[in-house]
Order: sequence, then C-alpha cells, then structure tokens
Amino acid sequence: MADEKKYHWLIGSPPPFIDRHSQTKHAIVEEYVRQYILTLMAPAHIPELKLSIIDGFCGGGCYRTEADGLADGSPILMMRAAREARMLLNENRRMPRRINVDYYFVDILSDTTNHLRYWLDARHSENAFDLEDYQKVEIITNGFLSQLPSLIQKIKLRKGGERALFVLDQYSYKDVPLPEMGSVMRNLKGAEIIMTFNVDNLITYLSDRAENRKALENIGLDAYIPWAEIKQIKAEREWRQILQRYLAHGIKQETGAKFMTLFFVKPHGTNSWGYWLIHLSNTYRAHAVMKSLHWEHATEFGHELESGIFVLGYDANKDSLYTGQQTFEFAGEESREACIEGVREYVGQTVFQLDKPTRLGDLFENCVTNSTAAEPHLMESVGRLHSSKDVVIVSKEGAKKRANTQYNLSDIIEPRRQTSIFKFKDD
Repeated sequence: MADEKKYHWLIGSPPPFIDRHSQTKHAIVEEYVRQYILTLMAPAHIPELKLSIIDGFCGGGCYRTEADGLADGSPILMMRAAREARMLLNENRRMPRRINVDYYFVDILSDTTNHLRYWLDARHSENAFDLEDYQKVEIITNGFLSQLPSLIQKIKLRKGGERALFVLDQYSYKDVPLPEMGSVMRNLKGAEIIMTFNVDNLITYLSDRAENRKALENIGLDAYIPWAEIKQIKAEREWRQILQRYLAHGIKQETGAKFMTLFFVKPHGTNSWGYWLIHLSNTYRAHAVMKSLHWEHATEFGHELESGIFVLGYDANKDSLYTGQQTFEFAGEESREACIEGVREYVGQTVFQLDKPTRLGDLFENCVTNSTAAEPHLMESVGRLHSSKDVVIVSKEGAKKRANTQYNLSDIIEPRRQTSIFKFKDD
C-alpha cells in the first residue's frame, strides 16, 4: 500500500508524482518479468507457460513524472512485459507458444482500484498491452495480507500453474510480515517475491523500547536483533552495516528463500540510501537474472557491505571483517574489479577447504546470495583463479579446460595437487 498522503488516486484528479528512483524500480520489475518469461521458455519445446502475477500494493495505474508527463504504474508495465516476451518468443514461428498469465492487482483503497480500472480501460483502448492479458486481470479491493490465503489457494488450484511472481511495493516495512512471505515460498512451488523494505527508516529509529520490539516482532525479525547491545552498536562507526547484517540474515531465515538479492535503491539528489529492493527465489537462474539487472542499472543501486563476498549476521570475534568498508556502488570499473577479486579469493579458499572435485554451479549457488556478483563476474573470478594454476577445471565429460576459456556451470573444479596460498588461509 502506498503512503496515503503521498500517493492518492481519484478519477478526475491529477495522479500523484513519481520520483526518478521509483521509476527505476518500476523499470527493473518490468524488465525482470520480460526476462523471467524468456528464461522459463528458453527450451524451444515448451508450448506454454502458466504464470500468476500478483501486485499486492498495485496503486492506481499511473503517475505524473518530474517532466510533467504521465508514466504507467507496475500493473501496466508488467502486462507490457508479457506482450514483449510473447512477441519475441513467437517471432517467425508457425505454431505460437502461449504465455498464459493470470493477473491479480490488489489495493486496500477503493478510490485506488477504481482509478486502476479506469486507467487500464484507457490504456487498453490505446493498445498498450495484449487483449488476452487485459481479459485475465482481476482487480481486488482489500488488504494484501487479508487476501493472501485466497490468492495462494487460487494459484495452487491452477493446473500446471504454481509459478507465481509477487510484487510487493509497500510503503512501510510493517506492511508485509516475513513469516507470511515464508508461507508463500513454502506453499507455492514456483514462487518468487520482489519487495521493497524501508531499512533506512527501521535502523535509524531502532532502539530497545517496547514499541520497537513489538514492531519487529510483528514482522518476524525480533529474534534476530541483539536488543541488549543496540546502544553499544549505534556507538560504533559501522553501526548501519552491522544492523543491516542482522536484518538481512533475519529476512533470509524467515522467508526460507534459497536465494536473495538485497540492494539499496539510491534516491536521486540525497545521500540517504532509503530502502532495499529485495528479490527472493528458490532457483539459481532466477537469482542470476535479477542480479544482472542490478548491474545494468548500476548507477541506481548499491550497498554498504563487502564488494566480493559478505557475511549475513554478525560475529564480534570477527569484527575486523566488518569494519572499514566503503559503500559499494555497481557503477564503474573499480567496483567491478573489487567484486571479481573478492569472489576469486573466496572461491580459491573454498575449493582448497573442500579439497575435492566440485561443480562450479554448486560453488556459485553457495555464495551468490552473499555477493554483488552476477554470473559473468563469477565466471571471470574462476578464470583468474584458473590462470594462477592453483586449480584444475574439467568439463562434465572429463575434458581438461584451458584457463580463461568459456566455463559452464556443469564444469568441475578441484585443487591442483601442490602447495597453494589458499590452503593456509584462515576462515
């Protein structure tokens, strides 16, 4: 649900303004839906994709921009993404492949959902999206959490259609309890969640008071906060980073997601980070697609943890690992280099600690959530490690590979049987 003071829609009145970083967030969602569909339909023999898209805080469908124009909201953008994917998949094909999407657009205010219906009708008359998508839209006036059990049930009853993408652009971190998100991830075999989380607001006012504790308890994060140490932590120079680790760890644990991307959206014209854009999934490929989009929109995202592999949670005995970090921004060669080198060191240490043949895909799956790296960076880090002659890499068929050739997730990596610096590095 949008902040009612900031975002209010009423037919006949101008729509609310949208700022630049929110437009970037919408662009990420639109592009992810398009890439999501194309990735799932990559095997050419699949005739149909059944998918449910749930926009739990959908808004009224359009906004005014800083240039005083009009911009479509997330419901229209996701329907447009489905159209684009459909066109790309069926180009030059005699037998069309179906993209069969059910849309559920949910908002608690009737003025908002009425405006969304009005705007969808207007955009339909302008041919902004395909008729088959327009006919499969269900607009629901209700609170998202109240509607969630019914939505899960509808999706489960859809034969062959448990793939579901939840887009939750709520204004307050209090609006989406994480145990409920865990229920989504457990109960729907193909569920993914894209959600915003106002972490800056949360940690700024976090203190060991009953009101704070109750708010965190309500969303499932109370048990992950070291309440007795809050004052001491906030006296530290790196207090923001420390608290972020606790919260990030709690989000991943409570939702049960195997993979998570969690990066700040950078508001334009201010030094404040604002909020996280979080993606939760249980498949490596979905995670890889989202991570690549963060790098494509490099100037709009960042985080305050390590550039290579970072650690969720906090251990005072390893405090030196967490201090002195510069804010990581995706833009620029320096950030890219720091990311690749950090991953190279991690992969080297891990390979020698395991001391056995290991699939690259398995190595990547174990570290990607705790890294800024997209798959190309992971592959380049492996290439650099391979060039050092500390490791051997072979194809799944057993053919030995040369350094810096094309690697595959199915390739096998193992230590070269000689002394290496990685054998003696501390954890």
